[in-house]
Amino acid sequence: MLILDGKYQVQQNKRLTILAEAGHLPKGTLQSDIDALHDDCQAHGRCDVQVNTQHGLMQGTLVEKKPLKFSLWQFEGHLSFPART
Repeated sequence: MLILDGKYQVQQNKRLTILAEAGHLPKGTLQSDIDALHDDCQAHGRCDVQVNTQHGLMQGTLVEKKPLKFSLWQFEGHLSFPART
């Protein structure tokens, strides 16, 4: 599982979208996280992640979306809270 260091904003439906365009990173997104996502997701097109959000620690699977004509390179998926132990 890939642990991201940035602080990310999830939508109300717990969907996370990370735009990965160099030079235009949204607030809270770290370039080191983008590099790690590219490296980890390159082989399978998806990767399991653990991230800090405005609601606390969450985890899930992000899918790599390659850019089309007018879209940006991005990673997206749904997150959930980790099971309590």
